[in-house]
Amino acid sequence: MTLHEIDILTELDPEWMGHVRKRWLRLMEIAVWGDLRSRSPGSVGKVRRRTLEMGEKWRSVFNDRAWIPQVRQRAKNFLGSVLSLRDSLLSLEKAAKDLEGGADYAEFAQILAEMGQAVTGPLAERENKLAVALERLSQVTQDEEGVD
Repeated sequence: MTLHEIDILTELDPEWMGHVRKRWLRLMEIAVWGDLRSRSPGSVGKVRRRTLEMGEKWRSVFNDRAWIPQVRQRAKNFLGSVLSLRDSLLSLEKAAKDLEGGADYAEFAQILAEMGQAVTGPLAERENKLAVALERLSQVTQDEEGVD
């Protein structure tokens, strides 16, 4: 696998990235300024923190990796970022289960579902292709080194 092939797998559509960014910004706006109600004290604050954390993970996924010269490291960096994003999304979804209403709850839930679809759709496809590519790259490296 060449750097160019890895770049193709890790390069995301700028229009899609812009859409995800706008939707996350709206999610963050609702988490901070919106009318969300919860069953227990502190739950809305936890949702805010988890929403911010997820935004940081999206940023990591969207980062340019051209500065990483090794093919394997570039692929691993992207995969690690996607896995961190997936974990962050799960943490936010868990925290959001304590929300029970408010004027902005429906929109918050809808955008959160969109974020989940983005992670399990386009990113999951690339994640799977990169995992296969890394496996092949590992096999080639082992063959070249004479490792069984």
